[in-house]
Amino acid sequence: MAPNQPVPLEEVPITNEYDLQKMAMDVSMEGMAILAGETYRYMNRAHGMAYGYEPEELIGKTWRMLYDDAELARIEREVFPVLGEHGRWSGEVRGLHRAGHAVDVEISLTGLPANPLMPNGGLICTCRDIAARKQAEQILRRTLEEQIRTNEEREGAIRALEITQRELMEKIATIERQRSALREMSVPIIEVWDDVLTLPVVGIIDSQRAADMTERLLGRIGERRTRGVIIDLTGVDVVDTMTAAHLVKLSQAASLLGTFCVLTGIGPQIAQTLTLMGVDLGGLTTARSLRDGLRICVTRLGRA
Repeated sequence: MAPNQPVPLEEVPITNEYDLQKMAMDVSMEGMAILAGETYRYMNRAHGMAYGYEPEELIGKTWRMLYDDAELARIEREVFPVLGEHGRWSGEVRGLHRAGHAVDVEISLTGLPANPLMPNGGLICTCRDIAARKQAEQILRRTLEEQIRTNEEREGAIRALEITQRELMEKIATIERQRSALREMSVPIIEVWDDVLTLPVVGIIDSQRAADMTERLLGRIGERRTRGVIIDLTGVDVVDTMTAAHLVKLSQAASLLGTFCVLTGIGPQIAQTLTLMGVDLGGLTTARSLRDGLRICVTRLGRA
């Protein structure tokens, strides 16, 4: 049966209070129905259209045709006991639309006492199609879930970044410790006598190494108030102008702290090279060997 068009309000006759009340129920946007037993006795258009029917198609028929077996079982299990005990129930149900798809409906049921028209009593049922609300809730739920996932992914990325940062900092710290250990090994400072330190130099002296040597040696001199330093070049194969300049500056810096320096370990080849290059050692005291240099230091300190 095809749906009928609603009668315009201006064509509805109103001659008494009953007509006015019925018109209000008929045109209400809230679905309203009256059941005698399980059969619809009255239904306004909003109620019928919630399920895709005109009221005339459902009057005299059972409400059960609007629900599938699973929902009928749920209604009998969950709704009827509450309705029987309290005389009313409200909640959500899932009905069957005329087109065959499910429709979410919010209904309120109120029991009616027995009366001449309904000797066994009846029900007043109001309903509202909540499909749009459910759809909005689903969209909101999906949005929230997506936001939660995004936040979790962001937090996971931040945690991973923090872990990577900690690991990187640990690696940097390890590298710095290794670098410091290498500097310690490349600039060994040994106390060979009271008030006498020796600095064995091995390999090439570049600007960075010269700065490390100066910093460490001056630090040890300041700590121990050392008066004499032996700079031993036995492990150096080549001494050029730059190397000699570094050694002179190191000696001058030590002298500012009241410490004299003795240069030892200069072999014949290095001596010849320095002479040919015209390198000026700035008055540095030199000795052939570490032993000779120590003897000079002890003599200068007055401890023969």
